[in-house]
Amino acid sequence: MAMHQPPVVQPPQTVEELGRRWSLFQPWLQQDPISQWAKLREHAPVVRSEELGGFWILTRYADIEWAAKNPEVFSNAKVSIPHMQLYADKQIPVQLDGEEHRVWRQTLTSVFNPAVVNHLTPEIRRAAADLIDPIVERGSCDAIAEFAIPLPAETFLINFGIGREHLQALLDHKDWLRKGAMLATSDEERYAASKPLWDFFSESVDKRRSEGHENRQDVMSLLLKADVDGRPLTQDEVVNVAFMTMLASLDTTNSILGLIFAHLAEHPEVQDLIVSSPDRVPLLIEELIRFQAMGSSARVVTRDVERHGVTLRAGDRVLMAWGMSGRDPEAFDRADELDFGRDAVRHLSFGIGPHRCLGMHLARRILKVALEEWHARIPRYHVTPGSTRVHRYTPVRGIDRLDLTIG
Repeated sequence: MAMHQPPVVQPPQTVEELGRRWSLFQPWLQQDPISQWAKLREHAPVVRSEELGGFWILTRYADIEWAAKNPEVFSNAKVSIPHMQLYADKQIPVQLDGEEHRVWRQTLTSVFNPAVVNHLTPEIRRAAADLIDPIVERGSCDAIAEFAIPLPAETFLINFGIGREHLQALLDHKDWLRKGAMLATSDEERYAASKPLWDFFSESVDKRRSEGHENRQDVMSLLLKADVDGRPLTQDEVVNVAFMTMLASLDTTNSILGLIFAHLAEHPEVQDLIVSSPDRVPLLIEELIRFQAMGSSARVVTRDVERHGVTLRAGDRVLMAWGMSGRDPEAFDRADELDFGRDAVRHLSFGIGPHRCLGMHLARRILKVALEEWHARIPRYHVTPGSTRVHRYTPVRGIDRLDLTIG
């Protein structure tokens, strides 16, 4: 069944007004933010928006990279615009800076590492196969609801050693939290909306302690065995990391999966390439991630700094459009074209600098497994005729519905 895209709202007619009114939630950006972003980038490297209390926009790859590599000037204290604090403590390690961040990063890097991902990959493959097989039998699907959303969620459960039977509960909690957070008018209301999910993770930690974790290699067990600055993690810290990981991983991975499948469904030659040359899948993924311009976050300026003749003042907020940087023609030759023959794809989609995404190894593995397992079972598919894709542009750009037919 097709979903109707909201009516198109016309964007501002001048690039100056486009910049002043830019935010990730503008209705006139939901369908196609990429072409509008190109106008901003061509207009100026630093643009001022007056939406949501005002913030700066760095429009080019080099400037986004510069800010990310100078965390002493660009703080992670508030990582979105508008910023919504979902629980009283800072998100570990996302909202930490300086030495506090360094200590935590050192601990978590030992937990979120490729060896753990390799250990869990067979289970991720089984989860993917279990989702794909009913689609094969039926011959069609909403690829978002039936594959792109549940696979990263099941992988999160596998990664933390939480039973897959809790999948629906996790998704329900996440959806409830998202709706509650968006409707809340105060931090206290957001804390209340997050409490069921916090309790879910706390109960999972209690269960792991009671079952024993010494001989297990999932992330939760590793956290219970880890130390930070020479001491064990507290219960709340383990829950905090689980909560943060869920926030950072589920929407981002399902969104890029949806965007990738939307492209593949309209390009059978790429489907054939995956089937005939599965060894090229990792390289294809990197180029698709660059091209799809997905994620954005924010920084807070800690002291006055000048860039391109513009002074950013202490306390100012800055939009970091990681995904859009992949379309910068100064960084990539033919940036608006997919080129699977690129020698290297040095995109910023996972960030760069000390806050580079801890979950990038797992995200890449999910995408690799998804494309391999899907195309092993469904070598050809297309967008269902008469269906409508529903797009969104928020901190995580994506597609909310994608109807596919096999064959």
